[in-house]
Amino acid sequence: MNRAFSLYLDGLRLIAAVMVLCAHWAFPRFTGQDHIWMRYHDLGGDGVVIFFVLSGMLITYAAERRRQEGAALFAADRLSRLWSVAIPALLFCYILDLIGQAAAPDIYGAVGYSGGVSATALLSGATFTNQVWFLGLQPGSNGPYWSLGYEAWYYLIFAAFFFAPSRWRWWLAGAAALVAGPKILLLAPSWIMGVWVWRAIASGQTAKLSRATGLVLTVLPLMLYLFGHASFLHLHLGAWTETIMGEAAIAMIGPSDTFIWSTLLGVLTSLHILGVATLFAKAPEATSVRPLTERVIRWLAGGSFALYLVHFPVMHLFGAILPGSVEAPWRQAALIILPCIIAYMFAEVTERRRPALRGLLRKIAMQKPDRRSEKQNRHPA
Repeated sequence: MNRAFSLYLDGLRLIAAVMVLCAHWAFPRFTGQDHIWMRYHDLGGDGVVIFFVLSGMLITYAAERRRQEGAALFAADRLSRLWSVAIPALLFCYILDLIGQAAAPDIYGAVGYSGGVSATALLSGATFTNQVWFLGLQPGSNGPYWSLGYEAWYYLIFAAFFFAPSRWRWWLAGAAALVAGPKILLLAPSWIMGVWVWRAIASGQTAKLSRATGLVLTVLPLMLYLFGHASFLHLHLGAWTETIMGEAAIAMIGPSDTFIWSTLLGVLTSLHILGVATLFAKAPEATSVRPLTERVIRWLAGGSFALYLVHFPVMHLFGAILPGSVEAPWRQAALIILPCIIAYMFAEVTERRRPALRGLLRKIAMQKPDRRSEKQNRHPA
């Protein structure tokens, strides 16, 4: 993966996080009706789909580079990525919720949080079982946490297929998928497309494409995406899905209710990334950026996971304690700036400290019991 393409992916990851941030900021309880169009266009849901495609792609890239290390170290790496932010976020966000809910219960009622700390939500969040089958356990006001209950299972299903012996891979991956349940699998196509994207790039398929083809693959998906939103295709597909499946089934699948649009967006995102990879492969030197610009993008993207997980509870806290009308420009600005500042401060003590946790988990994963000592202990002389 060349440097320019890697930087582009970091930029895309940052854009996805900002889409989620803006979609939540547009809730009427924060900004009235001033930015409600972001809710109509479900920018947050689109951002999560982009995350899934990027995740499938980058996890495949990492797994293929470290295939010889095996499944245990792969699990250590993936858990360190998730736990480095997720566990502190669970605790931090409940603290914020306890303060904010006491000040303005009505704001928290919109996300179903009525105070207190749920041990079940904490445990399911820490183990990423919060969305298996038809569960929908949310830790406090942290609505975005649902996607981690999908992401972790995609890791597990992928690892079962990637690292298992060929005669077992389908059985083990299928067993993991069965435990995850249909709701999680409905959004899996976007993640799988990311796997396909990296395989296409790594196998040299993009190098065989012409620059013109790369340009078309880069631009056309963006145009189709904009056209889809301009025609409210995502809403029409959602209404059609509800008509076919019924309200009860739609309620059961929760965040997966947009699975048709999400699959289409996954296709568009994947084709776009392939196009960009093709252009970079044809002219890698023509896409250089200034060192300062690169550092800024890398730094911002390096805290995007914390931004994703922390911004919503912070937004609720300040929505509860700040005075003034929801239409006041200064208040609206504060409700998007303050969550960003706090999220990046949070990233400094969590996401950017991941190497320490990764080292610890890898050390644990590499420990092998001394079979001979165990045998002697069971049968002492």
